[in-house]
Amino acid sequence: MVLSIFSHWTVLPGDPLDRSIELRPLEPSQVPELARELLVKTRRRKGLLEDVSVAKFFDSPEMLESARADPYLKNYF
Repeated sequence: MVLSIFSHWTVLPGDPLDRSIELRPLEPSQVPELARELLVKTRRRKGLLEDVSVAKFFDSPEMLESARADPYLKNYF
């Protein structure tokens, strides 16, 4: 009998939504690029678009404009 136990979570370094990171195939990623690499490879494997936009999660145009005006979220549009 095989028993598998999940032991812990760990936070990957880097920003998974940073579009400026260029991933090169067959080369190991640097430490700050690990989160982006995991996001892109997982989305490719599942057949999803690689580019994740925060804008698609807002229902109303007012909320979208409010989020675009927020200085913390401006890099994600």
